[in-house]
Amino acid sequence: MLAGNIINRKQDDGIYAQMTITPPSATLIKDLYARMLLTRIVDDYAWKMHAQGYIDFIASCRGHEAAQVGSAFCIEVGKDFTLPYYRDLGVLLTIGMTPYEVFRTYLQTHCPPKEEHTEEHTDLQKPSALLHWGYHKHNTVTVPAPTATQILHAAGIAFACKLRKAPIVTVAYCSDGTTAEPDFQEGIRFAAQHQLPVVFICEQDCTQNNTNSSSMQHIELPPGLTHQRINGSDIVAVYTTMQAATQHARSGQGPMLLELSVTRFTPPFQTAQANEDAPTPHNDPLTLCQQYLENIKLWDETWASELYLRFSTEVERAMQDAIRDTLT
Repeated sequence: MLAGNIINRKQDDGIYAQMTITPPSATLIKDLYARMLLTRIVDDYAWKMHAQGYIDFIASCRGHEAAQVGSAFCIEVGKDFTLPYYRDLGVLLTIGMTPYEVFRTYLQTHCPPKEEHTEEHTDLQKPSALLHWGYHKHNTVTVPAPTATQILHAAGIAFACKLRKAPIVTVAYCSDGTTAEPDFQEGIRFAAQHQLPVVFICEQDCTQNNTNSSSMQHIELPPGLTHQRINGSDIVAVYTTMQAATQHARSGQGPMLLELSVTRFTPPFQTAQANEDAPTPHNDPLTLCQQYLENIKLWDETWASELYLRFSTEVERAMQDAIRDTLT
């Protein structure tokens, strides 16, 4: 599993030389697999809620699980600040949001108030199509609809933390579609200029694009910003890279920009052949993690089956409870 090459805009002698990077243990890798599986199941049930008419829109994170779980696992919950974007279900679950809270958020975002269920709404009255995650008790900042503004907000939060001399890292997520926005470019420029303790994570969707093509290739990255591009479907690569990136930022060495390439795909029951399993992409994060565990002789089919059954039961109950508590 390769973590990719470091593109260092600040120095040429390697940014990780003085850092202690702990390779994930077998136990940790199984924990990461479990978190990715939970994310996948919650995403599937959100799709089912959409199909049943409970929510009017869903931006799936299917294929992003390794990028989201592997990076969020390195965030110091309750201390660091997190600014997710609308697909970051795996980030929220990893830093502590429960499936019940996730479903309640979906329902409260996409459903009009109970007393207005029978009224006709104009476009201006309808809830926003995109889900703006927030989890304030764990320092997760709710971001507005413009999808690049969280980059500016993250730079501002990191600037405040630096002024207070607090060993806090701010982590901001975005899609590759935001990198051309002025807010994105101004945010990374400000962070680099002031050497702020912030990690920017761009989840690059390579479904229809060349996986060797960087979404940053047409952008002039500022001096003082360290940029690294890796396989975002590889949970081990994401975890070890993010572990180094947070240490880099927390120790005062400046901002990091991680470009995580992922392949987004659709749940099987959303395909034309709804009753048949769709082929699994070769770079499905769960499949890659399973193969890794198989290669080191630690994959346990019984454990995986029981884990899937337990999570499915718990998520089903959480969905039903959320529907009951929100709509009745």
